[in-house]
Amino acid sequence: MSTSPHPCAPSRLDRFVKGGFAAILLYVALGDLSPGARACSCAWRGPFLKVAPDAPLIVRGKILRHNPGRAPSMDVLVLEMLTGGVLDSGLRVQMSDGAACRPEVSQFPVGSEWVLALNGPGAKPGDSLALSHCGAFWLRVEGEQVIGEIDGPQGQSQRRPLAELRRLLRPPQRMSFCGKVARGKVFRKPIGGGLTLCLEPSKQGFLLTVHEAGREEDLSRLTPPLHSAPNPREIEGWQLRDPVPPGCVPPYGAMAGPQSPREFVFSPEVGRTIADPASKEAPTPADLERVGRFGRGKLWIEKVKVRMDRTDPCPILDEVEFRVELETR
Repeated sequence: MSTSPHPCAPSRLDRFVKGGFAAILLYVALGDLSPGARACSCAWRGPFLKVAPDAPLIVRGKILRHNPGRAPSMDVLVLEMLTGGVLDSGLRVQMSDGAACRPEVSQFPVGSEWVLALNGPGAKPGDSLALSHCGAFWLRVEGEQVIGEIDGPQGQSQRRPLAELRRLLRPPQRMSFCGKVARGKVFRKPIGGGLTLCLEPSKQGFLLTVHEAGREEDLSRLTPPLHSAPNPREIEGWQLRDPVPPGCVPPYGAMAGPQSPREFVFSPEVGRTIADPASKEAPTPADLERVGRFGRGKLWIEKVKVRMDRTDPCPILDEVEFRVELETR
């Protein structure tokens, strides 16, 4: 017995047309019509100093040539290895093909010099090397300066010494030591890189400072807070007596000294590119962050000798034993 098709059932022609249309839609959705249809979209992960540590290889190099085609790339002469390692002085770096999350090769003129953080998140390098555009993974080099989105907001171009960038990309160096200093004396401890940590005498105790050979600048002077409260670098007798003796008036009306451990920051750029003594502008939060990225430390007060003096209502700190931990780049 024959069965006639249901009057609402689609015909073969209808099924063919609809099936073909669905195939076209799928073709477009998958981005097979053109490279531009498959363009990458990724969130901006941040400036160079934030995203570069996620890249396994960072080099300073000169662009030798562009290689156009379906898989654009550029050949780079390696001038300096900053992190990671390669076996050859020449690299081929994959660039944007309209689909991968990489910058256009035209942004890097032949003969120009760059710091490149390669194979970072979003680069999708495969078995080769690639440059991601999901953050500021590159900086232009001009002489001894680097230019680009170094540590500020997206779109803000900055300029810094190349030497400073080298230091910040190095793995942190850590050290710890103990010390003891008596009133009127100076404690000095070399901490590497031509730097020396000191405890220098002050009216009621000691002041922690960091100096670079050949300079008088205190590289730790931008340790916060800069105003409105006693600074952690100031070690004074009134901070070590509880309660504060009657008649003793601590700075800023403080009721207690800085907590232990006392944290401080320092950098050779203080007095140079950060808070130049001739500058009339106060250091910005970004400046203070830069200082802390170079060097930071903690000081614990282990033992003290404090006495009272008839001429001063505040306690006098005669001797202090302490412990310090440092991290520098």
